[in-house]
Amino acid sequence: MQDQELLDYLKQNIDGRRLCHSIGTAHEAVRLAQRYGADRDKAYIAGLLHDVAKGKCGCELQQLASEYDISIDDVEADNIELIHGRLGAAMIKKQLGIDDEEILSAIRWHTTGRRGMTLLEKIIYIADLIEPSRDFIGVDDIRSMAYEDIDLAMRKALQEVIGFVKKRGFALHPNSIEAYNDYTKEEKESI
Repeated sequence: MQDQELLDYLKQNIDGRRLCHSIGTAHEAVRLAQRYGADRDKAYIAGLLHDVAKGKCGCELQQLASEYDISIDDVEADNIELIHGRLGAAMIKKQLGIDDEEILSAIRWHTTGRRGMTLLEKIIYIADLIEPSRDFIGVDDIRSMAYEDIDLAMRKALQEVIGFVKKRGFALHPNSIEAYNDYTKEEKESI
């Protein structure tokens, strides 16, 4: 697909602020892919499309999940926005015909993470958090780490996300816990 086709698709599905975030994520993903030897084209596409299902209201997310035959677990039912990664992967597969499993998987897991993440999954997870418009306590540390040691950056990113989720009073998704524990398995810091 051409870049303009992807941008047109995004414009139909997300607002302008999220479009800027998605473009920033795509460019950050390309820089990380270049640093770690991953496929830059796949990083760009996954970064650009990662939030295609974000920003929709809860009932619309539930309706789309039903249409795409995506089951919603108990944690997702309490925080329905968590399904936007899995839903986004299903949407772009069906609507855009993108069937590259690396791209789909990077989009699918950019929200919760998971145990045993691939390099492209890590790149999209990190790029989503550190793209230039992001501004939260700890982001500069993650930005620095991202280009030195992506696994150390993942650990720090997961710590920050887990802290944010707890602060908002939501339950942690089991995939996030497993992802964090994967990066701390040799220490006693697991959740």
